[in-house]
Amino acid sequence: MANHSLKSDAPSSDDSEQQGETLPPPPFLRAMPKHFFSNDFELEIVEDYSKAEAETERKTSPKWLSVLMELNLLLLILVVGVPVLLYCIWSSGT
Repeated sequence: MANHSLKSDAPSSDDSEQQGETLPPPPFLRAMPKHFFSNDFELEIVEDYSKAEAETERKTSPKWLSVLMELNLLLLILVVGVPVLLYCIWSSGT
């Protein structure tokens, strides 16, 4: 008779714990604009990275850009929005 022993293809829990420590993180796609005001993006496959590298990249995001955008929005509201609103009120009253 043939020996039909059951062999599981799934790794055991001990194997997965050992592999989890040694396996690098999976590759991912990073989309970068071709230039600052571009709607065209270049896709880059990032294969070797670490969590520390991702954290430092996230922390170094330009905060001055968000402040500048908020100031531009406020300036746009004051220069364009308020005069248009005042004109609409003035023209509807006369």
